[in-house]
Amino acid sequence: MTKRLALRRVVALLVLAAPIVVVASCASKPDDSATPNLAVGSLDEAAYAKLVQPVVEARCGTLDCHGSLPRGLRVYGRDGLRLANDDGGAPGAGTTTTAEARATYTSIVGLEPEQTNALLAKPSRTQTDAYALTFIRKGTATERHRGGVALHKGEPAEQCIVTWLVGATDAPLCAKAVTP
Repeated sequence: MTKRLALRRVVALLVLAAPIVVVASCASKPDDSATPNLAVGSLDEAAYAKLVQPVVEARCGTLDCHGSLPRGLRVYGRDGLRLANDDGGAPGAGTTTTAEARATYTSIVGLEPEQTNALLAKPSRTQTDAYALTFIRKGTATERHRGGVALHKGEPAEQCIVTWLVGATDAPLCAKAVTP
């Protein structure tokens, strides 16, 4: 066998094997249990769970929106995506659990770790600073959002979320945002 023919065979094998290597390297399941490396200490998780989660869940958490696994932002709760719980985990059953609120919180702060950290690093954050996050831009449809406008700028739901992000959660606005 000539060197030229041997080289062609090696190249042909590499070309045929390349897609297998690429598929094998990209086919692994993402590790959802990994906690993002975030400095989220200045985001009030307790205020989120008590005041903001009901707003996010009501606006974004249905099964046809972010209450489904394929979404980058996953909203867990009573009417959408459920974690296993004592209620059987069925949408519409029981109440949103503490673990579901925590899972949604982690999903929000983990969407854009660098931008979230940059926001949190500002000593005095303003409501305008919150718009650096895709979470707010998409919710208000200032950036393309397949779901359209979920939060109108200036309304109680938008203000509840924005005030939480800047470290000054407005409890009366949050309560107003979930009151029918």
